[in-house]
Amino acid sequence: MYQFVIRILLVVLSVVTVTGAADTKLSTTWRDPSVTTTNFSKIVIAFITSDADLRRRVEDGLVRRTQRSVAAYTLVPESEKQDPEALKAHLAKNGVDAAIVVRLVDFEKEMVISTGESWNVALPTFWDMWGTWGNVMTISTATYAREHKIVTVDIILYSVATGKPIWAGRLKETNPKSLRVLLDDLVKAGSAELRKQKLI
Repeated sequence: MYQFVIRILLVVLSVVTVTGAADTKLSTTWRDPSVTTTNFSKIVIAFITSDADLRRRVEDGLVRRTQRSVAAYTLVPESEKQDPEALKAHLAKNGVDAAIVVRLVDFEKEMVISTGESWNVALPTFWDMWGTWGNVMTISTATYAREHKIVTVDIILYSVATGKPIWAGRLKETNPKSLRVLLDDLVKAGSAELRKQKLI
């Protein structure tokens, strides 16, 4: 009996391990049908945020997974990052012809209410039940409310020459462990999909 229980536990743990190791996938993707191939010489990676540390983490993560790429924070000073003309000058000076942009699209909270259930307290004998016409005792469970956090983030590939998007992917997740973890997942999934479609 003990060995049987151990075998069951091992099966359960293996299922949990496989499930937990599953790759994060983008919720939706889009590609410009008119763009069949790309031949970019240099790609700038940018994460739109006011958090400088998080920006470096995301940009560096994508740079490690993208050939011929450079992090935007290394090209554009913080004081000029909101100046489009300065950005154009820095990109032209460094020979950048494409951009991958990561942005936080939405953060919302949703209340999920689980209503309680009611059922008979006990199962009396047939003879006892027969004598309780219309007088059955029941109990009810409590009603609970839980708050879900839903975060949506995008990763977009642009042509610098036209300024138009070529490809976009969206990751929407409920109750992520943290924004950092969610962005790491987006970087991995997004770069994998871009390579799969031979866009980078």
